[in-house]
Amino acid sequence: MEQPSEKPQEEEQIDGQSQELIGQLKLQNLAETNLDVEKKSFKQADDQKPPDTCAESSEAVQDLDDNCEKIQVFKDESERPGSAEVEHIKKNEETEKQLAEAIDKKVIEKQELKGIEELEESIAQLNTSGDQLLTGEDESKDQQLPINLEVRLRTNSLGSEKSSENEEKPPEISVSAIQHTGNVEAAPAQHNDQKEAEPDPNEDTQDELNQAENKECLGSAVKQHKIPVEQREDASKHPEEDLPNEQVTQFLRQLVSQLWPELGANPELRLERASAKGDNYLGVVWRLQAATDSKRSLVVKLPPQNRVRRKQFFARPCFLRETAAYEVFLPLTEMIQEKWKIPGEDRFRQHALCFGTRQDEPNECIVLEDLSCAGFFLHNRFLDLSVEHVRRVMLTYAKLHAISLAGKCQFPDRMQELQQLVDIFEQRREDHALGVYFENLKGSALSALLAPEDDFYRVRLEAYFAKGSYFQLLLPLVSGSNCEPFAVMCHGDCWNNNILYKSAQRGELEDVRLIDWQLMRYASPVTDLSYFLFTCTSREFRQSHLKNMLEDYYEELGQQLIRLGEQVEQLFPRPAFDEQVATKAAVGLLLAMMVLPIVTMQGQDVPDLQAISERIEAGATTDLHGAGFLGAGNEATFKQRIREVILDCVDFNYI
Repeated sequence: MEQPSEKPQEEEQIDGQSQELIGQLKLQNLAETNLDVEKKSFKQADDQKPPDTCAESSEAVQDLDDNCEKIQVFKDESERPGSAEVEHIKKNEETEKQLAEAIDKKVIEKQELKGIEELEESIAQLNTSGDQLLTGEDESKDQQLPINLEVRLRTNSLGSEKSSENEEKPPEISVSAIQHTGNVEAAPAQHNDQKEAEPDPNEDTQDELNQAENKECLGSAVKQHKIPVEQREDASKHPEEDLPNEQVTQFLRQLVSQLWPELGANPELRLERASAKGDNYLGVVWRLQAATDSKRSLVVKLPPQNRVRRKQFFARPCFLRETAAYEVFLPLTEMIQEKWKIPGEDRFRQHALCFGTRQDEPNECIVLEDLSCAGFFLHNRFLDLSVEHVRRVMLTYAKLHAISLAGKCQFPDRMQELQQLVDIFEQRREDHALGVYFENLKGSALSALLAPEDDFYRVRLEAYFAKGSYFQLLLPLVSGSNCEPFAVMCHGDCWNNNILYKSAQRGELEDVRLIDWQLMRYASPVTDLSYFLFTCTSREFRQSHLKNMLEDYYEELGQQLIRLGEQVEQLFPRPAFDEQVATKAAVGLLLAMMVLPIVTMQGQDVPDLQAISERIEAGATTDLHGAGFLGAGNEATFKQRIREVILDCVDFNYI
């Protein structure tokens, strides 16, 4: 083939035109293939942008149409019989082939880069200042959040993922297209993601739940025990902002059509509250069911829509964090365990399956399997946990933490992104109103030590509190950077309402599930253990069993590390574990001061969270009494529980 410099000027001109036509023809398929998707994206952006930007989106769609027409003109001209350009193209098939390969290579490179950028952007969003996220001060970052209606179908099999991007768009619907019913029973022992059903010991359910089983509500539905009805709430009576908005409703319709295509294009759906009053403070949790078959059931988590409440309860950063748990961290745990072929009974699988998420503000939502259908239920937080219940939770945390320790050695690049998470409380360090509220928690704790026999403990507690503000005491305990190389990814929010249990046929405990990953953190594993032990067990239990529970945890941690190809003596030797317990367990006291007022509160006594948010937004500061979290209904119980925690922390020399 002649070099360009040797061609006559006229042939050079024809060759340049031909190569331009080749590029346009090769790109035609890409343009035609993606045209519908791009139009949909622009249309979705039109629906969500302010009026002044809708025109720009419409112009962009029109430009796409014009470009397609131009491409078709080029194609028609190039196919005319006797065209000189076509003749020249035929003489340069090898050049066309090379150009096509180059285009394909570029497309693949862009896709790979996009995947990397999305992961980095997801982690970066979590570490963005809460005020920026909630008030829109950082508009450029808000604009980068994709309005993504792609639905990822999660199963227990690693890498099983489907995209709805190229599927036919479901019919347009309004929020009212989802039926809101009052058929919900909310008892004091219900909460958050999955709340209502207790298992019938005569029903069998499978341990490993796959996508097909979830289509049938994760196996056979189990009979619910009769429990006291605290309240019946009709969804239509809730404020409009508590309901899924139009964007979320359309997203849910799209998801349902993929999970249950047999229901048809536009099935009737029923929406029920899935949590009782006082069980959820960071958002609203709904149960979405097919109206014709309650076995087809999903749990939908939504943040509050009210701007003030979103800000004061840090809703968006918490939802982004939980989304990262379901989209990044938990799939990584599956991948690591799959590599080592960990059998089902030894695998960490104690979490709900996630079927889809949205991150674009204010349309955040997380769609999960309904664990109540598989027999999981919430333990009544006003009743003591058994030794077996506590042990099972401790073993679950051991499996979870072992994966992080092994993952840091075997997949450092994948873990590095997660290790950079900034703790949710660190993000609120400069929140003055929250700082005042936390400082007032100290007074509430000290008020529980008024008896003469408590003088010794009161002196110790006052000395501990004198070491710094609440934030200054807490933040070093929940930071991963000051406990390396032993820091792990932690569940983060380990109180009663975030742990579900399942009983076997004869009543013995069979399994547990950890829900609500909104406070997931990178910290010492002791933060999870201490948080759980000091908020979910009694002083009598801890005095009798705490040492054994820590022994069981460490033994299981070692066994799980062996299954993952590592040795506990190398990654977390026993002296290091004991040192972590001695120096980090005080976090249990600080978090108990925050959580026990909620744990001891009956549902009917829960304060108006919107009113609290508005008072704080107006500049008011408050304490437990002022916020309504401590009153006649729970003050005596709270003081008894927090007193026991203080006594144990002193007796075990944690403070």
